[in-house]
Amino acid sequence: MTRPDGQPEELQGTGLPVPQGRAGEPPVASAQPRSMRPISGAWVGGVCAGLADHLGWSVLVLRVIFVVLAAAGLLGVALYLALWLVMPRQAGQRSAPGLESGARRGLRPGGSVALTPVDLGVAGALVLLGVGLLWLVQASGWGLPVPALVSGLLASAGLGLIWWQADHASTRELRTGSGWRRMVTPLLAQWSTIMAIVAGLASLAGAVVVLTASLPGIGDAPRTALLVGLSVGALLLASLPWVLRVRQAFARARDDALVADARADMAAHLHDSVLQTLALIQRQAADPKKVTALARRQERELRQWLYGETMAGGSLVEALTAELLDVEDTHGVDIELVSVGDCELSGELTSLVRATREAMVNAARHSGAERIDVYAEVDEDLVSVYVRDRGSGFDLGHVEEDRMGVRNSIVERVKRAGGRAIIRTAPGEGTEVRLELPR
Repeated sequence: MTRPDGQPEELQGTGLPVPQGRAGEPPVASAQPRSMRPISGAWVGGVCAGLADHLGWSVLVLRVIFVVLAAAGLLGVALYLALWLVMPRQAGQRSAPGLESGARRGLRPGGSVALTPVDLGVAGALVLLGVGLLWLVQASGWGLPVPALVSGLLASAGLGLIWWQADHASTRELRTGSGWRRMVTPLLAQWSTIMAIVAGLASLAGAVVVLTASLPGIGDAPRTALLVGLSVGALLLASLPWVLRVRQAFARARDDALVADARADMAAHLHDSVLQTLALIQRQAADPKKVTALARRQERELRQWLYGETMAGGSLVEALTAELLDVEDTHGVDIELVSVGDCELSGELTSLVRATREAMVNAARHSGAERIDVYAEVDEDLVSVYVRDRGSGFDLGHVEEDRMGVRNSIVERVKRAGGRAIIRTAPGEGTEVRLELPR
């Protein structure tokens, strides 16, 4: 699929080209994108602009349709508010990574657009059209009762004011300051937002009072109960966009945490495998056969890790034994394993096994000991692995920040799996690494 200038089209909102088929094959069909509200091109909530982009219609036609439906018992207003809730907001087109990062952290405005004189003229014409149609419907006797109409208009204006703030409010001030300043600074910086929300709540309160007062033939107790119920419902409606925005923020934070964990796992694996192999290749540079064997083994390990293949062995002890034999063969050190109990290997235990391997590699490379002891114990509630050497030891407090072996490949890896790592060492006293993981 190409543009008239011969360049491939881009997927909407992504900046990526539409997938093309191979020579002689039809193009790959792309899924219909979900309708979203482009805040940067919105007059109110961006519903009409989002529907126009999704359906390929003229945005002016959709705005006229909503105005006409609004004159028919405020049906268009109710439909617009419902779509405002259902359609997710779209901050705008993709920009430079630094600008997008600033927008996510609230350091850049939400992307509101300034109306041009032409837009203001069209908006004024639509308002006059809506008012005229509403007057005709009410004058013909087909419209809503006057109290219901006034209540609906007040409620619509109040919800529009509050929901608009939910789309455009900035969170930058929430991240600055401390103590009482952290509470006062957002109030001072967002005073216009607060005033708009107060005005919207006042409008909703007026709608509830007008509607309740207009109902004849009910007692004081039922009227009070109805007033409380309508007030609670109005507050819930007013808070819905804010709740949705908080949920989206939590979802983004969860996704960011998953990405950070994936990057940490990749960094730990690269340290455990690739960097260790490169160091061995440097030492064995004079032996081409040894270098070739190391390179082939590293290739197999990378393929196994990249394509999600499970580790050798279906149990914890089998996996520890496989890693033990590999470390013995690579580093030429004796390692003795003693185990009490066994269990099936899981994803969390795989992280424990890899951390154990890194502890054995560190001991083989840096301790100077001729023998390493590994003890594994499996209880009903806990899996424990000890890696002990009687070598030179080191000062744990002086481990440099850029040294990933202990910190990322052992401690953080077990922590991400839900366990903990305890390291006891001192110069001249050897090292003991204790790894624990709840079952």
